[in-house]
Amino acid sequence: MSKLSIIGAGAWGSALSIALAKNFNKIYLHTRNKKNIGKTNIKHPALAVNYPDNIEITDDLALIKKSQSVLITVPSNGFSKTLKTIKPFLLPSHLIAWGTKGFDNELKCFLNQSFKKILPNIHGCVISGPNFAYEVANNKPTAIIAATKNEKTSNYWLNALKTDTLRVYASDDIIGVEIGGAVKNILAIAAGISYGLGYGANTQAAIITRGLVEMTRFGESLGGKKQTFNGLSGLGDLVLTCSDNLSRNRSFGKNIVNNLDIKQVLQEMNTTIEGLNALELTLKMAKNNNIKMPICEQVYKVINKEITPKIAVNNLMSRAQIKE
Repeated sequence: MSKLSIIGAGAWGSALSIALAKNFNKIYLHTRNKKNIGKTNIKHPALAVNYPDNIEITDDLALIKKSQSVLITVPSNGFSKTLKTIKPFLLPSHLIAWGTKGFDNELKCFLNQSFKKILPNIHGCVISGPNFAYEVANNKPTAIIAATKNEKTSNYWLNALKTDTLRVYASDDIIGVEIGGAVKNILAIAAGISYGLGYGANTQAAIITRGLVEMTRFGESLGGKKQTFNGLSGLGDLVLTCSDNLSRNRSFGKNIVNNLDIKQVLQEMNTTIEGLNALELTLKMAKNNNIKMPICEQVYKVINKEITPKIAVNNLMSRAQIKE
């Protein structure tokens, strides 16, 4: 293939640039960090490998016009702003996807809805699934999902993302895939809180299993397909994010158990916690659709210092008995 522009040089954008380097003649990795512009033989601090020679780290958005396709990997809170910023450089022929997980808190909607509002004449594709940036960059076998309703866009990204260690599955359930990628981060905070309290594998399994029920119930009410939540972007991503310390959301939950000063924890971690960004909007949409999400609700109360983590667990355990 020809050239690809990746917008966002964080861990995820950097990992994808490294993993996809053999698929493209040139990859422009767009960054706001001017100290790395033009440098070679360097690595992202969260990854253990150098950028290949055909990756150019740049802040020149005009290079988008030289690219056949664009992959957006910025945090969710910068998604709509990024779309507006790159819009003047986009061509009708561009194929665009995003690997951002979460909701658009600025426009109060799903990312695909933001995309349609800002770029109404372009078919977008959402990239998701159980994938840690470190493992993708280091060639650990990984399965991902590419969701779009446009066949041409789907075929392009299925081929563009396929490598010896990346296996790509197609989906047309954009809403379901995005909900899985957002809600699993909230549930990972719950798993981290459980771990921080010293609870074991039993508790973690309960959070994952009942969390999947919440995610599916919520997602179906908004038009997602049940099978999507049992797949890579639902169950797969949920298990990964709740189970491993590479998960930033799980680590955040673990850290706040010992320090309920949320701002201090965020400052020390110095990274985006997508579960926090998705939490309020998720519960608002759930309430509007009369969907109960008890685990997410308890996380919200802990974050807002209404209750302690231990009380949150007690609240969940003392709920009325129901059928599974």
